[in-house]
Amino acid sequence: MHSKARHMRKDAREHSLLGPAIVILVLLVAFAHCTLTRRSRSNVSWQDPPQDNAYLFDRDKFLHDNGRYTYEDGSVVARRTGVDVADHEGHIDWEAVANDGIEFAFIRIGYRGNTEGLVHEDELFEENLTAAQNAGLACGTYFYSQALNEDEAREEAAFVIDRLGSRQLEYPVVFDYELGSGHRIADVDEATATACVRAFCEAIRDAGYTPMLYGNNYDLRRISLSELPDYPIWFAEYGSTPSYEGAFAIWQYSESGHVNGIDSNVDLNLDLSEALQALSSASEE
Repeated sequence: MHSKARHMRKDAREHSLLGPAIVILVLLVAFAHCTLTRRSRSNVSWQDPPQDNAYLFDRDKFLHDNGRYTYEDGSVVARRTGVDVADHEGHIDWEAVANDGIEFAFIRIGYRGNTEGLVHEDELFEENLTAAQNAGLACGTYFYSQALNEDEAREEAAFVIDRLGSRQLEYPVVFDYELGSGHRIADVDEATATACVRAFCEAIRDAGYTPMLYGNNYDLRRISLSELPDYPIWFAEYGSTPSYEGAFAIWQYSESGHVNGIDSNVDLNLDLSEALQALSSASEE
């Protein structure tokens, strides 16, 4: 925050009182700004997904060009492309990423091991989040969960909240709950999986962030989404058009994208949150 002071003729006593008063005022305004900013960044379109969870997109309107997707249906347009990364992508040149048309990023903050079940911080989380935001990207974060029960899901949420501290996010905090075979959570039943999602997301929401659930068709079928209507979906499927029948705010459409500044292949995503909100509003009219 920057301010300009106009020079005015004051006596010595007035001048001595003015300095501390300005400092106090600036601190109060800065505090209020940070508080409102944090709240406003959580109050985005994907926070209120359609309650009937209906698929609203016209699959023929997903357009593919040069390895990236857009969605264009009349006045409803979605073009924001994003990546999601973890420490296995190595050190990233985020300025080059931004110059390659990438507008948002999900940065892994941590994970629970598939076998031993210990919680770990992503080694490059702080570096990636700071550099990505400094390069002008809007950022969210995700935690790769292997929670067997609600207590472990709450432990993961507490880990995320603690590591975020006072960091601001423009995109949600995502519960990455992959229920595929061979993982620690392969045998978790639907009721338990649903309870884990709810426990994590409620804790994240109570901390002032927007929670989101990530998964593919297999993962989402093993969760009772009708019991979780308040949490938007980040859907993963690699193909010409997404097949998921419910509403989703982000589509991860590739795991082999090429982006300047990232040496390895990287996941690519299309932000559909505003398009989903517009289509949902139109369907209610």
